[in-house]
Amino acid sequence: MQSKRQHVIYQMTLLPALEELVPSDHPLRRLDEALDLSFVDEAVREYYCPNNGRPGIDPEVLMRLFVLQAMEGINSVRELMRQVPLNLAYLWFIRYEVGEPLPDHSTLSRALDRFGDEVFNALFARSIAQCRDAGLIDGSVLHVDATTIRADLDANRVGKPDSPDPDARFGRSPGGKKIPLYKQQTVADGKARVIVALDVMPGNTHDQVGVVETIDQATAHLGQAPVAVCADAAYANGPNAAALGQRGIRLVSPPRRIDASGQHEQRFTVDDFIHDEVCDVYVCPAGERLSYAGTESTKRHRRRYRAPVLVCSACAFKSRCTTSQRKMLQVSPDHQALRALRADALTASFRALYRARAPVIEGVFAEAKQWHGLRRAWRRGLSNMLIQCHLIAAVLNFKRLATYRRLYPSAAVVVGVPQRVVAAILGAIVGHFCLHGTFRVFLSPESTAAAACAHNSR
Repeated sequence: MQSKRQHVIYQMTLLPALEELVPSDHPLRRLDEALDLSFVDEAVREYYCPNNGRPGIDPEVLMRLFVLQAMEGINSVRELMRQVPLNLAYLWFIRYEVGEPLPDHSTLSRALDRFGDEVFNALFARSIAQCRDAGLIDGSVLHVDATTIRADLDANRVGKPDSPDPDARFGRSPGGKKIPLYKQQTVADGKARVIVALDVMPGNTHDQVGVVETIDQATAHLGQAPVAVCADAAYANGPNAAALGQRGIRLVSPPRRIDASGQHEQRFTVDDFIHDEVCDVYVCPAGERLSYAGTESTKRHRRRYRAPVLVCSACAFKSRCTTSQRKMLQVSPDHQALRALRADALTASFRALYRARAPVIEGVFAEAKQWHGLRRAWRRGLSNMLIQCHLIAAVLNFKRLATYRRLYPSAAVVVGVPQRVVAAILGAIVGHFCLHGTFRVFLSPESTAAAACAHNSR
């Protein structure tokens, strides 16, 4: 018999505790197990009056709300506070009960303005330290790249005096279109894709700008300098190679090939000329010297070296060297570092390291944009972008730590087993589960593809 269910509006319902309603394998429960916010109260104490004013919202609750926003990829605090009362797992994560009055979204906005980036940078640094202590960071090979983030700004107001976002600038999107952008420079460890350093810059900044400072930031977080830094071709230049070389770091970035083509025969390139550092001269393939002839007054400060006209006129190799009366070389101050980089790019170890770059760093970007809201700016201004990027990076790191603890819960208390052995075993387990589709809720499809690429390259 057909019947109609009567909907009763006013009826008291007794619910079990939220602790019982949130499944043990829920992503937020797993994140909560890795999250350590014990530092928050002390970190924000200076932003509150100690003996006056109304009682405020617990700072740890505010931080949990911001972490929840990054975890779920919700692009505004207004939308976040709409969703929290509708989701029991959200309420459980921020330690609230059903029906308990929640903070207003304006409270969260004011907290972001009050705290600034320092508190969120501390959260990010804490996530790195926890991953390092758990053995998830090797630190010997780091991968660096920059990704674009769409600014929350109309294109007609970019760079204008009255622009609501004075820091956003036009940049090239992946599709080639010029739109208001920011860029995030990211450094990830090659072992478990833990993010160990980042920086944010306007969208018109070249990818390779500031990379050395970002690597220094990673070194400070890890307490050691990496052996190698892998990057795409945009980072392959003399200043970067020289600066990293001075730090004892190998730059693995494919340099631009020198065009040695001629009309009839192969031409000599600048690498065919040997530099005598003692005499500060270049020796050509014929054994003749090119003497120093001054430095450019432009920003590039290239040094000029030239050979005598009489020598070049009588040289048998002149057709392969120059069409002018004499050979003139123009080299950058870091030419020797760039030359060493081009030679290193021909080695098998260089190619093997570079093959591992894309699965690591591109997987990090894909996961952050697909699931955690890095595709578009939540708020305006460079300081707010730093908050967003530090929050998302911290969440990604805590996810890796949570997965580690779930897969190997007793790793911290294993006696007599070196941490590197435990970490190596865990790495094999994580790779296996990623390849076969386990933990798909917690690990993005892009990270699964990255693990598959890394597995196939071995």
